[in-house]
Amino acid sequence: MQTTHTEELPPVFDCHVHLYPDGLAPKAVGALAKRFGNPPAFDGTVTGLKADLARSGIRGALNLPVATRPDQVESINAWAAANNHGPVYSLATIHPDTPDIPATLDAIKVAGFRGLKMHPEYQTFTLDDPRVQPIWSGCAERGLLVFLHAGGERVFQAPYRTSPRTLAALLAAYPRLTVAAAHLGGFQMWDESEAELIGRPIYLDLSHTLFWMPDEQIVRMVRKHGTSRILFGTDAPWQSPATVLQAFLKLPFTASQQRQILWNNSAELFGITYE
Repeated sequence: MQTTHTEELPPVFDCHVHLYPDGLAPKAVGALAKRFGNPPAFDGTVTGLKADLARSGIRGALNLPVATRPDQVESINAWAAANNHGPVYSLATIHPDTPDIPATLDAIKVAGFRGLKMHPEYQTFTLDDPRVQPIWSGCAERGLLVFLHAGGERVFQAPYRTSPRTLAALLAAYPRLTVAAAHLGGFQMWDESEAELIGRPIYLDLSHTLFWMPDEQIVRMVRKHGTSRILFGTDAPWQSPATVLQAFLKLPFTASQQRQILWNNSAELFGITYE
């Protein structure tokens, strides 16, 4: 039976948002909005997200920061650590050219982060780049999750630096590494993702899939992959969390499947508690 009424909803956690410090947000969000070609759902600040969560009835969200230069890593992670206590949580970031990768990963672990976010397009690396191999092995050794952008990207042009095939190769090369891939494993590469990633030991999020690909394919991929490894995410502020949530609730999943996708899987991965 499909859940359609707010009072029947399980708690909802958005595992994919992008936030910026108050002083940086107007410039960063304004520039990205111009590049993406659509207005943001909110201003990209922690305060703005909290207000949006209250409006949409979503319990919490996970910020996914990306350092585009190695000298940004320390300050971004310090800011993220200060905003990692609910209802807004955060992963850490690292850059392929970080001078001391093991020490940085140790600091990320000590700071209490569950993992880190990396974006091959913004950080200019491929998954088999020798620069990032110490990150994959170091995260596997420390039990840190890696959350990856996957597939195409609206503000970059092909050829892209990741694909479902290269993600599958990463999983094979680092079987102890916990990986979450955005956009159902490959933005605008969903046929390839369905062929290469469905059924593999990888978490897939739903950000930028609803309204971008056929609902029938979303449902088929989610069911074949298993709802225990699917995460609800919106890519806010670039999509409206409330609008994406309502679209998700129209899909023909059972109440138990909805709860796994909307809350349970993220709660387990990121240490989120229901309050």
